[in-house]
Parts: sequence; C-alpha cells; structure tokens
Amino acid sequence: MNLRVVRGILWAFVAVAVLSAGLLVWKHQKDVSRSSSIDIGGPFEMTNHLGTPVTERDYLGRPIAMFFGFTNCPDICPTTLLRMSDLMSKLGPSAERLQVVLVSVDPERDTPDVLKSYLEQFDRRFSALTGTSEQLATFARRYRFYYKKVLQSDGGYTMDHSAGVFLFNAKAQFVGTLDAHETDDLVLQKLQRLLAL
Repeated sequence: MNLRVVRGILWAFVAVAVLSAGLLVWKHQKDVSRSSSIDIGGPFEMTNHLGTPVTERDYLGRPIAMFFGFTNCPDICPTTLLRMSDLMSKLGPSAERLQVVLVSVDPERDTPDVLKSYLEQFDRRFSALTGTSEQLATFARRYRFYYKKVLQSDGGYTMDHSAGVFLFNAKAQFVGTLDAHETDDLVLQKLQRLLAL
C-alpha cells in the first residue's frame, strides 16, 4: 500500500472522528438546553383589580414582575409589595415600563374591589389578578406555583403559597426570579437587566 493511500485512510478516520465528536457535542448541548429550559407561563383568563376580564395578551409588550399572594396575608405578601414599591422608586423613570402583578391565591375573599383597595396601600402602578377557583388552578399549573388553603382552629383559614417574584420579558417569556433573601442591590440589577431586554 502506498503512502498516498495510507494518508487518505488516516484523513478519512480523522474526518469521521471529528464529525462524531461534533455530533456528540451538539446532542449534549441540545439535551442540556432542553432540560434547563423551564416552561413557565401560557394562556390564562382572569379578572383584574378593576373588574375587567384579562388574558395573557393584555400583558404583552412590557416586562412583568409577578408575585403570588393574598390580601389577608399577615407578613410576606405586604412585605414583598412594600419592597417592590421601594424598588420601583429606585428604578426611576424606567419603572413606568415594569408591570408588577399580584396574583391572588385566595379568590374566595379577594374580589376585584378588595384587591383594588389593597393595592392603594402600595404603588399606583401595581395591578392584581383574581378569578374563579378553576381559573386559578389553571393559572397555577401553567405558571408553576403552589397554593393551598390551610384551615385554622378558629374556623377560619389562611393560604400557603409559593414565595418569590417571577420575572417575564416583554414577550411573556420566563427569565428568572427575585428572592426575598437577595440584597436590594442584586434585585435592582436583575430588574434593570429585565427592563433592558
């Protein structure tokens, strides 16, 4: 066998090896991106704090900071909304582009009128959503949050629910979260990045 044939065979092996390695890397990256992408969001039908029926289409075009809570919450919910009010002030004029939305996990008590009155304690730009039990269940499934009614010894109830604020870009694509344990500086940076998308 002459040298030219040997070289040709070796180059063919090299080409096959490079192609195989490239395919393996491509498949791995595809698998990683598929497993790391989080499908949060989707269509919904709810009612806002003004009593107007709304869908996900009404929130397109501006970034969203979405929080899940209820008006009878003794601590976490009002604390989160107070913090978001403070952050809106720190964002300055760019805050006008941010939609802060409270999704009530207590549709039994949180009527539009109750939510409207509640929001007046925080920031005039905030909005809230409520709906039927079925609408909320669909919303929770699509937006991946947890809530549960917890009965109390006095015959009343409270609501257990996911904490944190979900961030969506102007196309309603989930891009991350804000956590209560993060510093204000870090949270502000996240919101500024969100507004820059």
